[in-house]
Amino acid sequence: MLKRLLLLGVVSGILAGIASLIYQKVYSTSLGVDFSKIAKPVGIVISCVVGCLIAALGYWLLNKWLKNKTEIVFNFLFVILSFATIVGAFAAKLPLDTTSPELFPGLVIPMHFFPALAWLTLRPLFFNTNNPAV
Repeated sequence: MLKRLLLLGVVSGILAGIASLIYQKVYSTSLGVDFSKIAKPVGIVISCVVGCLIAALGYWLLNKWLKNKTEIVFNFLFVILSFATIVGAFAAKLPLDTTSPELFPGLVIPMHFFPALAWLTLRPLFFNTNNPAV
């Protein structure tokens, strides 16, 4: 099970990273701002993959303790933690020469939800949805 969870974590992370890069491109093009030196594309993808790998390990640990309640508790925690991470976007210190710094949160906040969305979307492809604990 851990092997499939880690694979789900990697694939979900890559999907979330790609979605984040597409969103970054659309956002930058639409609003005429470029935050790619602050929110670097490689950093975005790595953070998505690492986040989903941590989620995979968290799911595995929860499943050891909670068995049949794992799915609902994990989903709740993943979403709550995704919301909690957006605090950093508001607290980010941008370089003084940054154009339109007020637009930065609008770029990065939605990206914090892409890993959870990717995980929840891809999970049924990796595990039997009739038995959520497996």
